[in-house]
Amino acid sequence: MKKKTPLVLGLLACIALSCGNKKEKDNPPQNNDYLVSMTGIDSIKLEMTRVELEKILNTKLNLPHLATDGGIDTLNVKYRGVDMMLIMDGGSDSTATLRCIQTTNPSCKTATGFGTGTDKIKVIDAYPDNRRYIGPEYEEYPVRSVTKSVVAVMDTIYTRALVFHIIDKKVVSVEVNSFYEYY
Repeated sequence: MKKKTPLVLGLLACIALSCGNKKEKDNPPQNNDYLVSMTGIDSIKLEMTRVELEKILNTKLNLPHLATDGGIDTLNVKYRGVDMMLIMDGGSDSTATLRCIQTTNPSCKTATGFGTGTDKIKVIDAYPDNRRYIGPEYEEYPVRSVTKSVVAVMDTIYTRALVFHIIDKKVVSVEVNSFYEYY
């Protein structure tokens, strides 16, 4: 019996360790990334109304320029701790609609894992079936930047776009836009 005790203890230790590993495999770490798609970022979606956005953001949105200045307001908001810039348009508070979302937060990524820090060439190569615009940004029009560029990937059906803003061949911000025109 004494000779079997170390064997039994060893077997029990192996079972205990494997149960611990199984528990870890059944409950993988949570993914803290927010999905960026042609329709929006996570739960913030293009075409949302002011009321819908206020519910998601749990805050009142101030839109002072809707009735003037061409009916466009740019808002800097926090969504689940992530800084975002939202552009809304419309003729009044009741018709205010979300048209653009932009963020520099690295936890906001496309389904392919692209976001802040991604190489420009990887973005260009990842969307061969979409219409793409690849071009320079301007320091001050008409002077083109030698370090800044943009890659826009368009969905031709809905004229929506993922716009990757790039500095020194790396993505610095990602934008989802409801209508994108070539520069």
